Amino acid sequence: MVTINQAIRILDPATTAEELATIEYYGGLHGREKMVAACDEACRVAVRIMRKYLEKQK
Repeated sequence: MVTINQAIRILDPATTAEELATIEYYGGLHGREKMVAACDEACRVAVRIMRKYLEKQK
């Protein structure tokens, strides 16, 4: 599971490359798959938070 801080690092253009390189490195032979999964999870985290924010604005 991706934490909010990890999601920010994955989605922020200033830190994307560094964070994904770390995920790829520790993913070993499945590094690319781990990177894609982390990006997907980061997007789900961001969407969940944005939807929660919009609900509070109503």
